[in-house]
Amino acid sequence: MPKGVTEILQITDTHLFAERGGRLKGVDVDAGLRSVLAEASRRHPHAEAVLLTGDLVQEETAPSYQRLAGYMAGLGMPTYCLPGNHEDKALLARACEDGALRCESRVFIGGWQILLLDSAQPPAPGGWLAREELERAERSLAEHPDVPALMALHHPPLSVNSPWMDTMQVANGGQLLALVDRHPQVAAVVFGHIHQAFETVRNGVRFLGSPSTCVQFLPGAAASAVDHRPPGYRWLELAPDGGLDTGVGRAPWAECEKTGSTQGPATG
Repeated sequence: MPKGVTEILQITDTHLFAERGGRLKGVDVDAGLRSVLAEASRRHPHAEAVLLTGDLVQEETAPSYQRLAGYMAGLGMPTYCLPGNHEDKALLARACEDGALRCESRVFIGGWQILLLDSAQPPAPGGWLAREELERAERSLAEHPDVPALMALHHPPLSVNSPWMDTMQVANGGQLLALVDRHPQVAAVVFGHIHQAFETVRNGVRFLGSPSTCVQFLPGAAASAVDHRPPGYRWLELAPDGGLDTGVGRAPWAECEKTGSTQGPATG
């Protein structure tokens, strides 16, 4: 990795249950997360932080979040969380009190400003950015026009070319896109929810979706369909001059390959 570059990881859609052994569409969610964390630690020993971009639990209980905090504490680096549609925001905030998980709206890492936006309106599967969220992002970017910026949220703010998944994007995503257009220091927008790798460029800004740590959804599908690729994560290398390199890592299937009865709805 080039000198001065800061590496961070995006991990998303962990969908943990209150107890081990829970399966989402046949995939053992704990086994998938363990496999991803082990692979990410092995391949990215110098990563400095994790963005955990929503749908952290499938069963919205305190034990679910406590187990997630235990897993993330094992990485030994700050883990910044934002909520997804499968979330109890109050329980998530409580889980962040002990420090293993952090619920912050913005952080500065490696000379970059990272904004974490809340697009969740549970129990609705789709996203929405409240006026207060958009105004906060606008102020933060206006305060630091010369600092490269990365934005993170749970739902995609634009089409991912999958008709069924596109019904659940940020309903007012156009407002976020217009905001990004006004602030040229924004280099990329990362999101979860779609359980698949995705990348597009709009007006010079990269929009990046990431695999889930459990079940994957088939790209381009008209209706909900499972993709049998293994669980994964995204790595991002942030250069001091605003340059960004990124890619997706996949974990070995191991025991999370086993299929069984489906738990949970067919939503991201």
